Amino acid sequence: MAKISFWQKVKIFFTGKKAAAPVEAKVKDGIWYTVDPDANYLLGIDESVYQQIGKITFADFPTQLTDVQVDDDLLDIEGDKSVETLKSPVAGKVIDRNKEIGKDIDRLNQPDPKTNWIVKIRPAK
Repeated sequence: MAKISFWQKVKIFFTGKKAAAPVEAKVKDGIWYTVDPDANYLLGIDESVYQQIGKITFADFPTQLTDVQVDDDLLDIEGDKSVETLKSPVAGKVIDRNKEIGKDIDRLNQPDPKTNWIVKIRPAK
């Protein structure tokens, strides 16, 4: 069970609302993924990728697939040290892509999941 910080306890005390428990991300082949409150997967770039390729200087979605299988290509990235293609750790239907990364590549270089996410996927049934 996740521990609640002191500040979360204070917030609960004053608001009477319990904060949502933090979701643990899983990592596979350089992609972190979590399940959001709508039961969809949110995928992003793990820190291990930055260690291998350095600062990301270019990124592109190699295909516009709407249905992805495990190990399908998700994102082509180029960094200071190498070029990689990140693969999907989950299967399902792509319901959203982070189109902002094409406009501002530095979003991918930030460790914040709110900015460096790649795609949102509805799990295959």
